[in-house]
Amino acid sequence: MLHTRVLIVDDSPTVCEFIARGLTEKKYQTLQAVRMEDALRYGGELVDVVLTDIIMPGMNGYEGIRQIKRNWPDVPVIAMSAGAGDGGRDKTLLKARNIGADAILQKPFTIPDLIRKIEYLLNKSGGTRRTRVLLVEDSAVQRKVMARMFDSAKFEVMEAETAEDALASRDIVGVDLLVTDIFMPGEGGISVIQVIRQNWPNIRIIAVSGGWKGEMVGEQILSAAEFVGADAALKKPFTPDQLHAVVDEVLGRANEENSATA
Repeated sequence: MLHTRVLIVDDSPTVCEFIARGLTEKKYQTLQAVRMEDALRYGGELVDVVLTDIIMPGMNGYEGIRQIKRNWPDVPVIAMSAGAGDGGRDKTLLKARNIGADAILQKPFTIPDLIRKIEYLLNKSGGTRRTRVLLVEDSAVQRKVMARMFDSAKFEVMEAETAEDALASRDIVGVDLLVTDIFMPGEGGISVIQVIRQNWPNIRIIAVSGGWKGEMVGEQILSAAEFVGADAALKKPFTPDQLHAVVDEVLGRANEENSATA
């Protein structure tokens, strides 16, 4: 199951964190920005929905909505306000709607209220996108081989050579599935798995490794990867069919977990 990504824009870190926590508990993924200028630096391909406050220092929500609609025309926008601007809350939200917001929310609101708005907008627009895969592998040849295995309309593939590159990339916030080698220069795959699991728990992880001496050692390595948070492990070399079977199993498991907690 693909996780909807919501970009939360509010000058209050407390508000951002409160909304993010509530959405994360419902299996959404969130990005946060306390300035509209920072929010606009995200790539539109990483965002499914924008939730923005209107009255903020610097670039306000009105101008932000204009730019979002100009730069990311397919991304729906929900405007929220407590009514601190001229004319009060109702006029503030009406102006945001007239500028281009797809929906409005009056503060305070509940997380279920927000989710209803999000799901309505996504269902209205179709809400379809490709599964985003990040490949972390220090061998350029191996990365190319794996990328070819994901060569279909279902997947959007991003690549990183090291663990450090993967974790520093802005693309990390938009990933559905991480496929990482275990043995790499620097931090290595085990470290990547631990950091991902701690900070982005909705990302599914497949650990891969090969070239070891001794079957027991190899199995122990893959078991260690699963122990620290990988959803599955694969021994190199593997075929496209073997990889896709594991991918389907991991994403299918995610779907079942989300249905059980919905």
